[in-house]
Amino acid sequence: MIKKMLKKTAKFSEKKPYLTVLIIIVLTIFAGISATNVKSQTAFDKMLPQDDPVIISFNEVKDEFGGGNVVIVAIKLKDSDNSNKVDDIRDPRVFELVKYLKDTFEDSDYITRVSTPTDTIVNENNGIIPNDIETVKEIYKNLPDDKKRGMYNNDFSMITINLDSDSGDSKAIMKEVYDRLEGAPVPDGVEIVPTGSPAMGDLMGDLMGKSQAYTTGLGLIGVLIVLFLYFKKPLSATMPLIPILISVVWTGGAMGLFGIPLDMATAGMGSLLLGMGIDYGIHLMHRYNEERKYGKNIGDALEIAVVSTGSAVFATTATTIAGFTALTFAPLPMMANLGKVCGLGIFFCMVAVMTLLPALIVIEEKYILPAIRKMASTEN
Repeated sequence: MIKKMLKKTAKFSEKKPYLTVLIIIVLTIFAGISATNVKSQTAFDKMLPQDDPVIISFNEVKDEFGGGNVVIVAIKLKDSDNSNKVDDIRDPRVFELVKYLKDTFEDSDYITRVSTPTDTIVNENNGIIPNDIETVKEIYKNLPDDKKRGMYNNDFSMITINLDSDSGDSKAIMKEVYDRLEGAPVPDGVEIVPTGSPAMGDLMGDLMGKSQAYTTGLGLIGVLIVLFLYFKKPLSATMPLIPILISVVWTGGAMGLFGIPLDMATAGMGSLLLGMGIDYGIHLMHRYNEERKYGKNIGDALEIAVVSTGSAVFATTATTIAGFTALTFAPLPMMANLGKVCGLGIFFCMVAVMTLLPALIVIEEKYILPAIRKMASTEN
């Protein structure tokens, strides 16, 4: 049955190569549109089993008491050449900055609560920000130890503001934070650095996107170099790669369609598929070239290559998918997502190679190469 299907595929590709390419292009366009729906998963709690008692309790606490995501805004000293710089974080100018940040964040829809440790000293000074650092030091010195704890670090170079948020969208939270920090009256010798789980989630999202682009691009260059060294011709070197790139787009479309997120495990999907799927194209091209050397015409050589190589590729794909399917049963969602993505991706690699590559070979042999030869003979 498989051989009959492969034989029909080879004949269709030979008779109607442009129609085959058109169908693949249309499917790829739809997959590309679907791929825009892929969501990045950067929240650490979402990367864990949602039915685990720890996560269930975490969600209950978040729903009942708020919070769940805490942005820690670190206000700390930095080097400055200004003679009027802040050299002690207890400087009243820092109090003015903290008050400004508290007021602006309390007005945010994303922030549910703002905690500023300097409120204790302001309250001890009758609700007024002290005018000089000596007053601050005196008030701080007379505070009980339990109120001092967590207010400043040991060398008085940093203070923190805690911002609680109910939102699970780290990127949206951090955009709000950065927007509201812009224009803050930061005195010389002081810098503001947001951190905490939303900041790390936002950073992770950026790094996942960059990692995906970097690893896929690097893998693409590496595969191209190997293909060129093997086939010795630019056109023949790129043809096995085209179906694999198509399959990467299809996989992205499937992720958008089935709601599979882009997380730390699936971010390397592109380079994984390039490395695993390119073998299919190389085997098919090699077998086709071999049959052509034996004197077979385009149609016979293509049919033999597709049927013989395709049978082996089908078996290889089935065993690979079986291995990746085991990952889908992993208790860790990231591992399950990786199994789904790689299983779908390797299947798409097989389909793209067995349908698109034969059509590209026919187009090269029947149309592109004769046209090149004709142009060369005309110039001579």
